Parts: sequence; structure tokens; C-alpha cells
Amino acid sequence: MKTDHLIDVLARGAGPAEKPRWGGKLAITVIAGLLVAALLVAIGLGVRPDIGAARMPVMMKAMFAALAAAVVLPLAVQLMQPGRPLGWRIGAVLAFLAICAGAVFIALMGEMPERRWEAWMGGAVPWCVVLIPILATPTSALLLWLMRAFAPTRLALLGAAIGAFSGGVGAMAYAMYCPTDSVAFVVTWYVLGIAVSAALGAVVGARVLRW
Repeated sequence: MKTDHLIDVLARGAGPAEKPRWGGKLAITVIAGLLVAALLVAIGLGVRPDIGAARMPVMMKAMFAALAAAVVLPLAVQLMQPGRPLGWRIGAVLAFLAICAGAVFIALMGEMPERRWEAWMGGAVPWCVVLIPILATPTSALLLWLMRAFAPTRLALLGAAIGAFSGGVGAMAYAMYCPTDSVAFVVTWYVLGIAVSAALGAVVGARVLRW
């Protein structure tokens, strides 16, 4: 039997290829990572005792973290499939960082000079730079496992995008514990915590995403 004829026989009756339903898997993965991070906060750190009275600042911090994750998500989705152009997605991340820098400057200028350092540092060591990457780990691990199946080619860059997105998810959970509500503190140190997550994701992703 000739090769062309064999191919025709095998293809006969084959329907159209089913599109991968990765959107639902991605949503489940993110929700699972957020729930695990929230559980780690509740068990390991503890929810801030005044969370009832401070629910609005907590919600605002969580929304800022969610926004940071949402800005990175299109980049991560584009990178997980080989050969896709990045286009505006890189620009969106850079624009977000520029807006954050402007927000910190405006917030600090609005404080009395003697209070600027406290408003920026939160009056203590900004542990969120360490804790946010830790809380990002569940989401990062799940996303690395999910996106590896798509045979990506830009491994370090995808790992950084996964780490940054997971850092945003981790920061959402961290907001339940974070005792500092000043804009300058949250924008500066949450973004730096997400940046640390991105750097770690680039290192890990370059190894784990190989196929």
C-alpha cells in the first residue's frame, strides 16, 4: 500500500481536531493556588486582628495585587504557546510599572516630610518581599505543570511571567495579614515581592519547562 493511500485511509472518518480546553484548567489552577496561599496565611501567619474594621484597606490591597496579576496574565498565556508574538503585552507590564512608580511618588509627596519614611517602609522591615514569593509557590508550581504541556520555547521568560502572575496571587492572600495600609508601602513592596517571584520563576522555569 502506498504511503499517500495509507494516510487517506487513516484520515477517513476523522473529525476536526478538538481545541484544547485550557481556559477552564487555568481558572481551576489559579483558584486552587489562591486557596492554598490563603490557607497558608491563615495557619502560618494569621489574619490581622482588626480585619473587620480594616476590610476596605484589605480589599484595596487585594484588588491591587489582582490587578498586577491580571496585567501579567496575557503575557504568560501568549508565552506558553510557541511562536506567538508578544506585542502590546510587554508594553502593558511596563506601563503598569510606570504607573506604580508615579503612584508611589505622589503618595509620598502627599505625606508630611517627617512621615514619608514611615509611610514608605511601614515602620518595620517589609517582610512582604519574602512572604509574597513564598505564598506564590503553590500557584507557580501548578502553572508550571500546566503550561509545560504546551511545549513552550521561551522558557525563562515564561517562567518569569508565571512567577510574576503567581506573585500577584500570593499578594492577594498576603493582604489578609499585612498590617500596613499606606499606598507608598503597598505599591512599592508588593511590586518588589512580585518582582522577586518573577526572578525566581525565570530560574526555575528555565529548568522545569524543558521538554
